[in-house]
Amino acid sequence: MKKIFQLIVLLLITSCNSQSKEIIPFETDKGWGYKQDGKIIIQPKFGIASEFTKCGIAAVGDGKNGNYYIDKTGKKLNIPILEIGNFIDDFQENYARFKKDGKLGFVNECGEIVIDAKFESVTPFKNEIAIVHRGFEVIKNGPYKTQKGGKFGAIDKKGNLIIPYKFDFISEFSDDKTATAKIDNKDVTINSKGEVVK
Repeated sequence: MKKIFQLIVLLLITSCNSQSKEIIPFETDKGWGYKQDGKIIIQPKFGIASEFTKCGIAAVGDGKNGNYYIDKTGKKLNIPILEIGNFIDDFQENYARFKKDGKLGFVNECGEIVIDAKFESVTPFKNEIAIVHRGFEVIKNGPYKTQKGGKFGAIDKKGNLIIPYKFDFISEFSDDKTATAKIDNKDVTINSKGEVVK
């Protein structure tokens, strides 16, 4: 019984120690900073701040430098970004989009480029598939922009085109790896190979 009690105490201590090492964002009247174990490790100076990824990078923004990634010391990192609204594209399925020379690609949670910037338009990944779109016209309506025309396809997490650009629309893929699509003015259901299944 004593050994079981000691084991429980040991597990609780280990759990507390692992949680205390987590770096968390906090806000003051001077902006956002980061704490670890209750101590400030990065001074509050950011207008916005995200949590750190498992690899140890976080997205932040300030009035002087704009939006960017930092490491756990607060150092600005040279990782490409895609600005969405007032901040950086969120990581979804461990990938975030970035923009370079007018094209889009993806970085992973370590900030490494995993898919080169070669797409005119690409959605975040959902069920390991991202929808790509090209040949469209950008229509501006006040502060909003929409895409008109063009063709849709899909890529896998290696950036391979798994569905060619032939559809007039493709929704994001569901858990069963099917999506709603439009081709030749018909609404259809397709699989992850682009085959019409319904």
